Amino acid sequence: MSQRLPKTTLEHVALKAQVSISTVSRVLNGKAGVNEGTRRRVLAVLSSSSYPKTNTGNGHEQSSRTLGVLVPVAAQHWGLQSNLIQEGMRAVNDVGRQAGYVTLAGVFDPALRDRTEDRMIRNRQFAGVVLFRTRNEMEESRVFREHGIPCIIVNRLLPDLPLHYIGVDHAEVSRKAAAYLLESGYRRVGILLGDTNYVSHRLYLEGFQLAHRNAGVAIDASLTETIELGAEEGYTATSRLMKRRKRPDALVVPSDRSAIGALKALRDLGARVPDDIGMVALDSTTGAVFSDPPLTAVEIPWYEMLALGTSLLVKVIEDRCPVEQIGVRFASQLVLRDSTRRR
Repeated sequence: MSQRLPKTTLEHVALKAQVSISTVSRVLNGKAGVNEGTRRRVLAVLSSSSYPKTNTGNGHEQSSRTLGVLVPVAAQHWGLQSNLIQEGMRAVNDVGRQAGYVTLAGVFDPALRDRTEDRMIRNRQFAGVVLFRTRNEMEESRVFREHGIPCIIVNRLLPDLPLHYIGVDHAEVSRKAAAYLLESGYRRVGILLGDTNYVSHRLYLEGFQLAHRNAGVAIDASLTETIELGAEEGYTATSRLMKRRKRPDALVVPSDRSAIGALKALRDLGARVPDDIGMVALDSTTGAVFSDPPLTAVEIPWYEMLALGTSLLVKVIEDRCPVEQIGVRFASQLVLRDSTRRR
């Protein structure tokens, strides 16, 4: 049975960094509202701290009680403010706290250059890492394997690689959305996609294409837009599509934020949802119910997924269990609301 992190740890870091405990907490959780200089000072104190070693209960001593929620530097432009990472942070925090860990969200360079997070990896100051937004899973997780830091990759299915993973079938998520629209009578279905250098968005496109093949409906390639996953990009891309001579009668949109931008663009153009155009959101949370109109969505259980992933990661950290691979595939669910016509 592991001991809990001493209550004085955050106080100690706050005192040395000359900031409040709440500021330390915001840095650890990757939240906005902390300037870069303060963030680096807090991380530097954390990096130089030596927490008392704790016994894992099986003869092994473990010097770190910090779980990392990390993003490769190549993906830092997406930030930490997304459904996946925000729900993930909440889950990792909840599970980690119960097991006596603190959680730190940040960005690392797989080449381990001069970021504070890079130094923490070199010094093995993470007990384990939950890794988000990978492009090349083997390369971007290599530093954790080399430094003996257990790592689980999130939002990917990697049965052919010797890595721990937990995720959903993105092709199936997109197929569900497009198939429902086609079965509901929509025929000119457009899709907004994130960066297809990421496998999740390549798979979204594959699922979209599969639904059209199964329905025997041709895809109009001009109705596909690649965007950054934010409200502004959702607004701009939707405006472009709706100004085409042959505009879409339905849209598949990744993430609540992109969908909010898309809905505003439709309102500004006088298009009625769902009478003139239907919409289904991917990678959505229950927050979609509060949009206007409430969004039909393929919802992914991010919290449950990350809570289980963190529990399994802690098990690997503390029990040193000889698990060759953790591999978990979660299901998604199509939730019908008012942004689509009913079949």
